[in-house]
Amino acid sequence: MRLDDPSLDTCDPADRDAALVDAVRRQISFMREKVPFWTERLDMASVDESQLGDLSDLGRFPVLEKAELRGLPPGELLPASSSGQVEVCRWTSGTTGRPTVAMWTKTDWEGLGVSAARMLRPQRPMQVPTVFIGYGQGHLTGPMYHAALQRLGATVFDRSHHLEDQFSTTEQMSLFEFDTLVLPEQSMRGKGVGLAELLTGNPDLFNQFALRWWVGSSGGFTKDTVSRAKDQGVESVCNLYGSSEFGVFAISCPDHHGDYHVAQGYVLVEVVDDQGLQVESGQSGRLVITRLSGANIAGQSEVHRGSQIFRLANGDGATFVSDACTCGLTTFRLRDFHRLRK
Repeated sequence: MRLDDPSLDTCDPADRDAALVDAVRRQISFMREKVPFWTERLDMASVDESQLGDLSDLGRFPVLEKAELRGLPPGELLPASSSGQVEVCRWTSGTTGRPTVAMWTKTDWEGLGVSAARMLRPQRPMQVPTVFIGYGQGHLTGPMYHAALQRLGATVFDRSHHLEDQFSTTEQMSLFEFDTLVLPEQSMRGKGVGLAELLTGNPDLFNQFALRWWVGSSGGFTKDTVSRAKDQGVESVCNLYGSSEFGVFAISCPDHHGDYHVAQGYVLVEVVDDQGLQVESGQSGRLVITRLSGANIAGQSEVHRGSQIFRLANGDGATFVSDACTCGLTTFRLRDFHRLRK
């Protein structure tokens, strides 16, 4: 399995699932051997990788609750063999409770970067983008987009870390000639500036900067703003979904507003019921995500070596949609995201 291979999103689902099962088995074996927390937890649940025949068997394995993750020391889930090899470490910016810590080694970070690039590549309207990123580089999203877009050959300009108000952001944008804007529609809990604020001050923003591609995350894009963007010449609008422990792992469907195709591989995403079992298509459940793969220098996937986060309920719910999609992707879709009550 190569995380940069676009056929991973368009192949027969049965073939993709078989590759994912092999990757999950390897990851379980690795974390049981390397991380005492998981050795004890899986032994107590009397489960191991030999019991995984297909993805439906994941229901045998315990779900890690967000409250449990918050209660762990920062390095509890990092293998000792990965100490000193951490490339990226971020405290989460969750809205409630103690922040959690997530760590990526170099190969993990490469896996995230090539996977995000794989999601974006089919929807880019130009061969070589020139990009302004409005996310702060101190937040996971900023460097993640930087890494992904560089893998598409883009020239990337990052917003200054201390100039984040509406006026300063527009002033910085005026310094560069770019065709791609990476910015959420709404600011993240009052941090930085969102596109909606920029449009309030300049309704002709997309035209003024001759934008052809708008990319973002941190919440949904409204139909009105998407329509305004396209009326002003934006050819492609991409919204990605993810969370601080994992990065992004789903991208908006170009054919169905509000639907997001999951990019399996560097993570494994499930939508499960209260018993941890996969729900049926059209049903809602809670999102459970596993850190699954990194990518080596040759682009081949390997075990994830950073924080071992297995079947974490990230606090969000969504509707699971497995029907065939007109856009050509064979991955399942998520819709109707919502924050679950505590």
